[in-house]
Amino acid sequence: MGRVNRWLVLALTTGVGVFADWGTKALVLRDIEPDSLHPVLGDVLQWTLVYNPGAAFSMDPGRWIPGFPTNAFYLGVSIVGIIVLTAVWARLDAATNRLTRLGLATILPGAIGNFIDRVVGRPGVVDFIRVDLGFPPVDPWPILNVADIFVTVGVGLVFLDLLLGEFRQWRAKGRA
Repeated sequence: MGRVNRWLVLALTTGVGVFADWGTKALVLRDIEPDSLHPVLGDVLQWTLVYNPGAAFSMDPGRWIPGFPTNAFYLGVSIVGIIVLTAVWARLDAATNRLTRLGLATILPGAIGNFIDRVVGRPGVVDFIRVDLGFPPVDPWPILNVADIFVTVGVGLVFLDLLLGEFRQWRAKGRA
């Protein structure tokens, strides 16, 4: 990928991801009452509307530290994260870090999507996808949104790239 192309990929991925997250949240806010369950695939997949004031898996320091500015804290973390993701993206070698670059391009719209929820002053990040496979740890899984899916897939791609890099190094040492 050339310099222009990689930034185009980042911009398109971010645009599509933010739009998908924003659009689905807008539909949920318009059509679903908080805490009501709407089956999509029986008990396995349901839509429900909840506001998550915390972060992943509802981690909210305000539960343990009275008066903790949870929203401001996560706004700051999001801003730093967006800056770091973009800086790392700019420095990665396209030829040797394809999966990491794709992972970062996928994490960025997720970070921006949840950042938008915090900026617009909602009681928390809008989550609405409830998955319950009927066995631990997914009975049910914590409720999530499209931004969370982007972040999860992106982190998975970065992790996979790290593992593949280690495997390539291990194989190269075995041949030496």
